[in-house]
Amino acid sequence: MSDRPGARADGARSVAVAGDNHAHIFTGDGVTVVSGSGRRPVTPAENLHALRQRVLADLGQDQVQQQLRSGHPLPVHCRAAPEELTGRRDGARETSAALADGSPLDLAGPLRNLAAVYTKERRSQLLVLGRAGSGKTILVRRFAQAWLESADWTDREPVPVIFSPGSWDPTATSLRDWLIDRLERDHPFLARRVPHERTSATQLIVMGHVLAILDGFDEMAEDLYPPALRQLRAFNLPLLLTSRHDALSGIKPGEGLFPGIELTDLTFDDCAARLDASAGWASVLDRLSSHSGEPAAARLASVLTTPLMLTMAEAFHASGGDPQCLLKLAESSSRDALEKRLLDAFVPRTYDPILNLSVPKRRRWSAERAGHWLGYLATHLRKQKTDAQKPDTRVIGAQDIEWWQLDTTMSLPARMVVSGVLCGLVSGPAVALALVLTSNPQAAVLTMFLNMLAIGLAFGLVHGFASKLKVGGAFKPSRMQIRVRGESRKVRSRRVRESLLPRVGVGLAGGLIFGIVLGGGFAVYAMLLSYSWPVAALLFGNWLVAGPLIGLAAGVIVALVTWLETDAKPEESVSPTDLLRSNRTIVLVQMGVVGLVLGLGYGTAVTHFNGFALGLPSGIGAGLAAAIGGGTLTAWGRWVVLVRLWLPLSGHLPWRVNAFLDDARARGVLRQAGAVYQFRHARLRDRLAEAHRQHEQPTEGGSR
Repeated sequence: MSDRPGARADGARSVAVAGDNHAHIFTGDGVTVVSGSGRRPVTPAENLHALRQRVLADLGQDQVQQQLRSGHPLPVHCRAAPEELTGRRDGARETSAALADGSPLDLAGPLRNLAAVYTKERRSQLLVLGRAGSGKTILVRRFAQAWLESADWTDREPVPVIFSPGSWDPTATSLRDWLIDRLERDHPFLARRVPHERTSATQLIVMGHVLAILDGFDEMAEDLYPPALRQLRAFNLPLLLTSRHDALSGIKPGEGLFPGIELTDLTFDDCAARLDASAGWASVLDRLSSHSGEPAAARLASVLTTPLMLTMAEAFHASGGDPQCLLKLAESSSRDALEKRLLDAFVPRTYDPILNLSVPKRRRWSAERAGHWLGYLATHLRKQKTDAQKPDTRVIGAQDIEWWQLDTTMSLPARMVVSGVLCGLVSGPAVALALVLTSNPQAAVLTMFLNMLAIGLAFGLVHGFASKLKVGGAFKPSRMQIRVRGESRKVRSRRVRESLLPRVGVGLAGGLIFGIVLGGGFAVYAMLLSYSWPVAALLFGNWLVAGPLIGLAAGVIVALVTWLETDAKPEESVSPTDLLRSNRTIVLVQMGVVGLVLGLGYGTAVTHFNGFALGLPSGIGAGLAAAIGGGTLTAWGRWVVLVRLWLPLSGHLPWRVNAFLDDARARGVLRQAGAVYQFRHARLRDRLAEAHRQHEQPTEGGSR
């Protein structure tokens, strides 16, 4: 058993004592009696161990993490964080003592010094400061992995989970609730309900079982800094926060956060140890070490003092760039220009087909196209952060590449047009074909265009209305799975009851808009054909009633389909692709049932009043329109229509978006964080966005 302090805020523990026919499970919430013949509830300890395995698996897929373990680490130098940020007069002395001799942290080792600093405080909270590219993210990811791989780890200690605070809005959501939501998103099995009407994720957070690593406080919108800092000061659960120093400049005297460390620059010896093996750097390193006072040499040396830029310098040289050109550039350029030149070499180096020949089954994306697509994604993330600072537009999440958010790279009018056109193109020809098959070809062409126009316009407007109801105009994917078996009838019935009113409400609202638009369109068309206004009014009235009824039926059907939904299991992976596939299954089942039931119902009603010749095409059109139109109002439906079809057609993204993102992760451009991807380096993301806005492409090999 480990005696490392700071494991849980309330000292909760769990012990299982087994008997012949039952077991008593003691947890922080009391005793759960488990029947030997019934289905055993999942305990917090089991959730904790499952979470540990999931986090370790995610960290193990990280290419950079693997490189650190293979003997090519970068040293990280640190010192105690400034007193004005920690709020502790003796914080520097205690932190320095915990860091022992002040030697660089060995990222390939167990990071005992950093663990000692973290466990020094009773509340187990730590601040990690450093400028852009100083290695904060690598440090905390390596710390999390080393912590979980420790031989003496037990369930008395929290599981470190990395979160990106760029998607947190402290003015709308408490830190605790936001952490719970992120945990359920990235680990869907923790969305399972437990007693007292809360989820497993809530239980783990409240009991202090999770060490929340908030990586990148500076990625939040600047106007959110003050409310976020107020919540951080009041947070009394395990926490580790990384940030740039200037993002915390608003902290007033006496309002410091908690003890911490500050990462410092690399030394010249660190740089030389990494670059000296390359013959092209030898003469440049001699110039940098001569202390001649050359402004160019001093400028280049200052650029290479962060792990990020040192890594970029290696990529620059590996892609064919001449280090001597950097010295020449330093004579007439600023430090910022030098860093941009190094960053520009990263994508060509990463996507060099010759350098990747040894990697089996790797796709041959060209550096030019990959840079364009990555730049488009980076621009989307930067736009999200910019929009987050507008008082009336709280679009946040500047770090996460979420597949269900990628459609928001398009403007809302563009999304409405594309979605409406697709719905019209599918429904209109289907109705025309049915009319031809029922021996009424004269009306087929006219009816096709009328249905395409009416249904497309109606669903386009419904799409816009639904988007305005959602933050950022994107729907969240479901965290459930479709299974015929797996849960009790009581649990399934409760889920149906809970979803009934919300889904019926959405269906009624969407149906009302659909009825108004469609009925209004038919009324105008009737008047253009010189029908009397009572006829036009009757057409409008019919759809004004039929629209909400169709929406009501769709809402009820979708709610009933939740009977088939069950919670995810711990062994199920949580990658973006897996979440996408599970949502595809849910949407196809929901929309298939909706289209079938509404098509049969509407077709039967029309057949009763107007005969089979009109009832058949009406039923087909209604079923397809309901299925396709309703599908475009889901996260997966938007992904298919806008991200898999339109954005590749317009050249913004590749046709195989998932394959491209996963390949970028394998190359080290992106990293996977639960159900989302992130750019590994914020500086690289910003440079790609800048180049994309300027219609530039990364220079092949830099300057030669």
